[in-house]
Amino acid sequence: MLSKLIDFGIFSILFFSVIILFKTPFEFYLNYIPLILLLIVFIFKYRFPTQIFYIFIPLLIFGLINIFFENNTISDFFKIYLNIFLGVLFFYYVFEYYDRDIQKFFAIYMNFCVVACIICIIQIISFNIGFRYGFDFRYLGFNKWGLANGGFFGLRVNGFFSEPSYVASTIGPAFFIAVYNLFFRTAYFINRNKSILIVLTYLLTFSSVAYLGILFVVILLLINFGIVRYLMFAVPVVLIIFYYLYNNVDEFKSRIDGVTALYFEGILEKDGSSESQGGALQQISHKINILGKIHGSSFVQYNNFVVAKENFVRNPLFGSGLGSHGIAFEKYNLNSYMGNEYKNNSSDANSMLLRIVSETGLYGIIFMFLFIKNYYIKKDPDNEISDYHWLISNAVLIIILLQLARQGNYTYGGFMAYMWLYYYTKEDYLKKTEEYHLQKEQSEIENMAIKPLNQTNIL
Repeated sequence: MLSKLIDFGIFSILFFSVIILFKTPFEFYLNYIPLILLLIVFIFKYRFPTQIFYIFIPLLIFGLINIFFENNTISDFFKIYLNIFLGVLFFYYVFEYYDRDIQKFFAIYMNFCVVACIICIIQIISFNIGFRYGFDFRYLGFNKWGLANGGFFGLRVNGFFSEPSYVASTIGPAFFIAVYNLFFRTAYFINRNKSILIVLTYLLTFSSVAYLGILFVVILLLINFGIVRYLMFAVPVVLIIFYYLYNNVDEFKSRIDGVTALYFEGILEKDGSSESQGGALQQISHKINILGKIHGSSFVQYNNFVVAKENFVRNPLFGSGLGSHGIAFEKYNLNSYMGNEYKNNSSDANSMLLRIVSETGLYGIIFMFLFIKNYYIKKDPDNEISDYHWLISNAVLIIILLQLARQGNYTYGGFMAYMWLYYYTKEDYLKKTEEYHLQKEQSEIENMAIKPLNQTNIL
């Protein structure tokens, strides 16, 4: 019973972030309570991982230097620095608690995904039959939660998550496993019916994050099963899906049109600079014209892209320090083109990659690139024990890529758990592979020793 309660406490950090107890001096979520309680217990039970200082000492030094040069403030820096440190430390202890059993951890994660998807299906059914208590969960005290209208059925599912994009990112690894199970008729971690449930829920989010996740799944499957072999099949499928979504899902179409107008046509730089000045009516007219061509969230992302780029140019090696993107945003944002109203995601850059570029520079970029590259596991048909390792590795890489692309908070939704899982999956893979080859060599030696004895007996 106690172990189940601990499991629930740990995974509530990954799956339940819709209740905020207070917002000052920082947002304190309800699921921080099990984190704090378990962290206290773990600190006394397990040794402190001194190796993490190799990452955090440089970040501390660079952060203090940037505070000295007024690129950052003490409060902004230490709020993010300590948040990341505690997240890394806590989930290190979590994997110690599970004896670094990646299969057990991932199996529990998959079970939570199934429950989350069931809630989402109940939500969409309740919405279409008019049962409010089944689809609007604000009566449960969810103060960081809202209905997301849209999609084919009038509602984009978000279940107990604050918005559909968080469903898409959190169950992204489960979606990879589900697609693999259905496509190759296997049953890793979940059966066929649960795989269908997860895929259906993923599509019902009608989220741009989900569309990006589908693209990442296709790319990773191509990498593992041969790009040349499956490219002729994958490319037409992707093009057909893209064509269908673009012509039938307004949310998807507006996002694509917005990205094209901003990144390729340069609509802001071309039209905005000459019309951003003037009276209130002129600015309002201009803003309406811009928003008629691009999605508001597309502008937010592009705005943060510009800020991160400008900040990187000025602080290329180590960035301007953790927690400093909000300060850089005030210096370099394009809000004057839009009536100075759009300041969404000004502190988290709307993308972890953009935030890393802005706050940690080349140091952070190189770290993330090497981390992903060095701990990635590709399917090896000649390795008999590699199946679940490469599956978990690629599944977890989905959420890492989605976080880099569309989620700027370093620790929201227990992100450090996935980073540790990615790391320990490679460690376990190397360990099991070495043991496998040693056993194989030992078996061959024993067979060679038995063979002469058999020949002697025959003589």
